[in-house]
Amino acid sequence: MKMNRNNKFHKHQIFMKDAYLRNYLPETMLLTKENLVNMQNKYKKFVIKPSLGSLGKGIIIVSEVGKEKYELFILNRTKNIVGQRNLYTFLKGQESQSIQSIVQRYIPLATYTSRSIDFRYIVQRTDSEWVVTGKYAKVAKEGYAVTNFEYGSSIHTVEEALINTNISDLNLDEILENLETLTISISSCLYTYFPSIKIWGCDIGIDTKGNIWIFEANSAPQTKGFLELEALKPMYNAIETYKRKYKRT
Repeated sequence: MKMNRNNKFHKHQIFMKDAYLRNYLPETMLLTKENLVNMQNKYKKFVIKPSLGSLGKGIIIVSEVGKEKYELFILNRTKNIVGQRNLYTFLKGQESQSIQSIVQRYIPLATYTSRSIDFRYIVQRTDSEWVVTGKYAKVAKEGYAVTNFEYGSSIHTVEEALINTNISDLNLDEILENLETLTISISSCLYTYFPSIKIWGCDIGIDTKGNIWIFEANSAPQTKGFLELEALKPMYNAIETYKRKYKRT
């Protein structure tokens, strides 16, 4: 099968083949009736995402709140559905005609002032190596299910955000080192399949116990979040410099 750099499930399959990266992946399957039942039996709370798409569009968080009773969280709205068959019918109805959804284990993200937080790392290719050129934390807007900047998330430096999370027994230096190692490894892995791509935007989550999770790697990452803070603007300039110097081949 030809891998599509924009397809979330294809990239999940690529990462699963890597002995290091697979340790950081939430369980993910294509949305079928059987896979939905399996995920529901294991976790009771899971996420539905389009396999193609960006900016947090189409993300649905599903919680089982009773016997065949489900609460769906879509952006800042909730919807209740009764019946497993009705749930599957609704979720399949949200799919675009040619874009299949994936079902993924829900990760209880660490929080910053009671709002979910995750991290965007920009990794770029020089002539010989991958380098982290920018990073920031995204804190979800109050009442929202996603951390995407386009839906009102606030931007923070990674260090300041981590210090103010509810992660238990936080070892800041260790997490920072692990995040950098992981995101470079993600980019190196994808380079094997997509050698023309010189930039990846890696979206990484950390749960309340400090476990790190890979959510996405985007070959055309948005970088305007770096303009939100003076402390991040040098990173924005570095990213743009790398884009000009090391153009896609």
